[in-house]
Amino acid sequence: MRWSLSSYCCVGVLAASPALAQQSKADLPLAALEAAARSDSNDAAAHFNLGLALFKARRYHDAEQSVRTALMIDPQYAPALMLLARANQAQNPPLAIAFSRGRIFFMRPDPNANENTFLRRRAFLIDPLLEIEPPDREMLPSAWRGTLGQGLYNYDRERWPEAITAFQTVIDRTTRSNDSTKVPPVALWFRARCAMKVGDFDGALRYLGWLLSLRMQDSTAERMWNPFAGEELRYILAFVHQQARRWDEAIRRYQALVEENLALDAAHTHLAEIYEAQSRWPEAVEERVRAIHANPDGASVVFNLGSTLTAAGRYAEAEPVLERYAAGYPREARSFYLLGLARMGLGKSAGAREAFTQFLALAPRRYDTQIADAKERLATLGP
Repeated sequence: MRWSLSSYCCVGVLAASPALAQQSKADLPLAALEAAARSDSNDAAAHFNLGLALFKARRYHDAEQSVRTALMIDPQYAPALMLLARANQAQNPPLAIAFSRGRIFFMRPDPNANENTFLRRRAFLIDPLLEIEPPDREMLPSAWRGTLGQGLYNYDRERWPEAITAFQTVIDRTTRSNDSTKVPPVALWFRARCAMKVGDFDGALRYLGWLLSLRMQDSTAERMWNPFAGEELRYILAFVHQQARRWDEAIRRYQALVEENLALDAAHTHLAEIYEAQSRWPEAVEERVRAIHANPDGASVVFNLGSTLTAAGRYAEAEPVLERYAAGYPREARSFYLLGLARMGLGKSAGAREAFTQFLALAPRRYDTQIADAKERLATLGP
């Protein structure tokens, strides 16, 4: 059987972190997660799942090590970036601070503040809808603490209808005076999140736009929890338009953000994803190059460029880019799979065979489609 290069599994899917598509399995027994990480040692998701379970068990140092291993394999794994910041911070001893009202709050001095800020920022830029820590009960508006608390309880347990009811109750009752500025931002944020969970993009965009409007106004004591700046909310809105496949509006919003912040490499990354979905390969490649210019030290932008060049059939350009990435991240199987495709397209049978063989030696079991494809391609390449 002869294979054409167009027959392989979509390269655009491989450009995004494959671990992001997998639901967390951190609720499995710790021994099972440790065994999975050992047996599939090049699976970033397996190490992340183990790290998350260790974090929940308050074994913060061990969690940090597992998460760093995940990022050694896949540096653009957004949940791992966020968890690493949390594990770093959790290892600092708490400092008790008493307030005048008699309440005692525990805060943790953060000697790794710069690194943790960077990690959280990168995680957000890669996936702006990544789950963040919910607000402490004391941070909720006092008048709505019970209803919001119930909404957060149901949200955490993925009971979307019940969570929607709670958040919508707060929104409706605080707007009875026709003053939309009185709505607590926490209700709008989690109402938008619930809308995304049930596929209601119109609702999500409406509540996020409302939240942005509030964010641009002066805050009050009742709006203590509003974790996103205006630029970040505009970025989230662009991303939600992208998820809704409203390409033109997403492109317009990303381009506006880039004009304001030339260093926003992630906006170029998402623009490239949109152009790939539309098979607009020259524009996709151009955005990948712009992402590298915006973040020349970023590893993921190099991998993404190699992936897009391969999908575009520009194999001679893709090969050195993928070789560079593979040299820096030798445990990342995806680069070897793409390198095999690029070399196959260039007629370099020996080089393609070497790359596919290396991919099969590294590939996590989750990559079953690509594993089967690589084996069949090796068969056609001969000994």
